[in-house]
Amino acid sequence: MTRWQKGLWLLLSVVMLLPLPEKGGAQGLYVYPARGQSPQQEESDKGQCYGWAVQQTGFNPADPRVAGPPPPPSYYPQPQAPQGGLFRGAMGGAALGAVGGAIGGDAGKGAAIGAGVGGLFGMMRRRRYMEEEQHMQQQQWQQHQSYMSQQQNALAQGRSNYDRAFSACMTARGYTVN
Repeated sequence: MTRWQKGLWLLLSVVMLLPLPEKGGAQGLYVYPARGQSPQQEESDKGQCYGWAVQQTGFNPADPRVAGPPPPPSYYPQPQAPQGGLFRGAMGGAALGAVGGAIGGDAGKGAAIGAGVGGLFGMMRRRRYMEEEQHMQQQQWQQHQSYMSQQQNALAQGRSNYDRAFSACMTARGYTVN
């Protein structure tokens, strides 16, 4: 996953967390004027209770940001990919094998054996790198998911606290709130 794709995923995840604010009052709450209050009085009371609930809870439904730890890092430092893999390992192995074979009397045979062994080690080194990279990406995704879950829980708790405070205020002013 490229850095650009990771950034796009993060942006989309954050946007999905933001609920649309409702002007004055609380989302999902029904307010009934139990004492015959006028619509103008109801709007005034909603505005005052909105401000009071925000002050009491620290949560503003029009700007539902959550205070807390910063998001996890967007990427881990990536180890350098081994260069060449199979071919580089084969060339290095062939050179060493040729030297060893020359000492034993058959440089060609030594080079062939060295190339095979070197190529095998080069492929193994490359594969190990790819597995480590995949593992780091999985860890990063899990951290991101955990962080997003924590943010959603914090937003839900803030919303719940705000709704309770708003309801208490409106009830005290003579409204029935459900």
